[in-house]
Amino acid sequence: MSSLRERNQSGQAAVEAAIVLPLFVFLILGILQLGLMHQARLLTKYAAYKAVRAGALNSAKVEEMEKAALAVLLPLLSVPSGVENRAHIPPVGSAAEFQRKWQDLRGNRIPSTSLKHAEVTICGPTQGDVGGGGPELDFDDPRNTAPTGWRASHRTKLRVQVTFNYRMIIPFADWVIYQASRNRDVPALMRMRGKDAPVEESADRRDRSEAQLEEAAAQRIYIAPIRATYTMRMQSNFFLNRAALPRSNECVFPFAY
Repeated sequence: MSSLRERNQSGQAAVEAAIVLPLFVFLILGILQLGLMHQARLLTKYAAYKAVRAGALNSAKVEEMEKAALAVLLPLLSVPSGVENRAHIPPVGSAAEFQRKWQDLRGNRIPSTSLKHAEVTICGPTQGDVGGGGPELDFDDPRNTAPTGWRASHRTKLRVQVTFNYRMIIPFADWVIYQASRNRDVPALMRMRGKDAPVEESADRRDRSEAQLEEAAAQRIYIAPIRATYTMRMQSNFFLNRAALPRSNECVFPFAY
């Protein structure tokens, strides 16, 4: 009788372990991944500041702003580890390591995807904000820096959004966080959404960025876009014929006024 009771208890313990262990593993891995994402969020905000500063000094050239943002984010950028669909984050503790990692990136592109590591979007001013005053807009012209309207005063303020396409590197946690963030169905033990949550949008309704994220996820490369914005008054002229401003505000955070 006691032997039968011991076997039953052993079987119950095995069932409990099978239920609890996946949750416990995800808890540990998820904490590690979310901690890295929080660090990435802080760096993204600083990268937005450095990007808009580079743009303010270099006539709002997107290429210069993306280089500045990339330099800030370099410590958290991952490179392929040699194992299929896996990546690791090399340290950047010296100038030599910085230069080596910068070269290993091979430009501002995430390997095996069409996404940039750091993408800068100009939120403003738009072409409509600056008007049709010729190929160059003087940043220190009193007519531009002290106009009669509050909205018009923003024509010499550069507003940018930096998107850090952060590649999650913790196995299992990356997949769960990616699926949960998009309201996907995950196994019942890992479900982080209600049963009646909206279903995934059809492919024809996803924008270009979402399609690129899906393309990367199909290769088991799970990316979380982290965004930050910053505003700074220009310290150089806009050259509208060489670095055209956007026709409309395409930022996720639109700086509405």
